[in-house]
Amino acid sequence: MNDKNYGDELVSKKKVLLVEDEVITASSLKMGLEELGFDVCPLATRGDKAVSIALDQKPDVVLMDVNLPGGMNGIETAQKILNEINTQILFLTGYHDDDVIARIMALDPLGYFVKPISAERIKEALDGKL
Repeated sequence: MNDKNYGDELVSKKKVLLVEDEVITASSLKMGLEELGFDVCPLATRGDKAVSIALDQKPDVVLMDVNLPGGMNGIETAQKILNEINTQILFLTGYHDDDVIARIMALDPLGYFVKPISAERIKEALDGKL
C-alpha cells in the first residue's frame, strides 16, 4: 500500500490490479478508480501478465475479468494469484451463466459484477472490506 501525508493525516491508498482485455472498459475503470483515490497497478490484459504484475505489485484487490485472451481465463488466473499472494478478488464478467458463477464463487471472492460496471460501484463494494 502507498501511504500519503495529507496535513496531519496519514492516508493509505489501496492498491488495485485491473485485469481487463477491453481497452475502453479498462481505461474508463482505471481513470475512475484513480479519481476515487485508488493506486492502480499497470493494466493487465492477459492472465500470464496479471500473475506477473500481482507477484511484483502485491495489490490489495484484483479486479478480474473472467474472459481473457490467451492460455488462462480469469478464473484460472485468479487461482494462480491466490496460490502465491494474500489478496482479494472481485470478478467482472459479461456472463450471467450459472456454471461461470459457480466457478467464480468456488474461489471465495469478494463478489462479482456483471458488466458494465462503474468505478463508483466498485468502490462501494470495496468500502470496509479492504
